[in-house]
Amino acid sequence: MKPSYKYLNIFSPICWAVPLVLIILCFCPGCDKKQLLKIGDNSPEISGNDNHGKFVSLKQFKDKIVVIYFWRNSCCGDKIKLLEAFYGNNKERGLAVLAVNVGDNKEIVDSYANANGWTFTLLSDERAMISEEYGVIGFPTIFILDRNGIVREKILGSVQIEKLQKLVAKQFSIQKETEANYEKTHPR
Repeated sequence: MKPSYKYLNIFSPICWAVPLVLIILCFCPGCDKKQLLKIGDNSPEISGNDNHGKFVSLKQFKDKIVVIYFWRNSCCGDKIKLLEAFYGNNKERGLAVLAVNVGDNKEIVDSYANANGWTFTLLSDERAMISEEYGVIGFPTIFILDRNGIVREKILGSVQIEKLQKLVAKQFSIQKETEANYEKTHPR
């Protein structure tokens, strides 16, 4: 009796579906794929040399409201210029701005910052390692951290400075309210 090969026809879906599924599984990310950073998460550490050559770590900004602004020269260079006045108006209140350029080398970022006279902190993320850690997929992407480094706001795309000011003012208000409540329950 001759065996039947009608089920092994190369045009049969099962003949190409099984190898296709195996190939797809080989290229799909596994359990080690990081989840996108979301509101309420602890912010990942950021460190590196800023545009003045000074070592900077996100830990240095503890007890400050932090705006992390991921940007590229090609799309956000003009909008980031607006951060200088925003930072100047809020730094005495305890605001830190950390602008992370993704893709450009340090020399380009330094030159751009010096030409514009920026006083907020700038880092170059030439190999996109920091932005990957934060799950940045478009520019600009902005994170607002509370004084404990918890992500309180995540903004995808451009934002008007007035809106950014309101979001930061909300964090200052929450901070002030929390401190007042602490003082009520823990008098000196």
